[in-house]
This record gives sequence, C-alpha cells and structure tokens, in this order.
Amino acid sequence: MVEVKCLSDDELQNELDKLGFSPGPILPSTRKVYEKKLVQLLVSTPCAPPKKNGPGELDRAQDNDDSEETGAEAT
Repeated sequence: MVEVKCLSDDELQNELDKLGFSPGPILPSTRKVYEKKLVQLLVSTPCAPPKKNGPGELDRAQDNDDSEETGAEAT
C-alpha cells in the first residue's frame, strides 16, 4: 500500500486521479482531507478495474428505453 503521508502534493493528486477522484488544490488546509480520501479509495477499490459495457450493449439499452417511451406515449 502507498505511504500516503510521504507523498508529495503532486503525487497525492496523481494517485487520486488514477482512482477516478479529481481533487481540488492540495494545500496545507486540504491535504489531510485528500490523504483520508486516498486511503478510502485504496481500501475500497478492487484489484481489477470494473468491466465497462461495450458500445453494442449501450445501444441495445438505449433502444429498449426508446421503445418503452414510445409505448408509454401511445397509451
């Protein structure tokens, strides 16, 4: 695990970015908050990134939504 307190401000920001969290400016007044957030993300993040739906699956989901809306309008 990363030693959070030993990271520079830039390293802390990069680690948060890697985990999908976009921090604001890292200042002495905000650093502890971002250190805590990084620890939370490291503990809760699975080892493998989640698998995202491909474009084909997204298109099918949108088609289903459109057909339901059309059906709702007809009634």
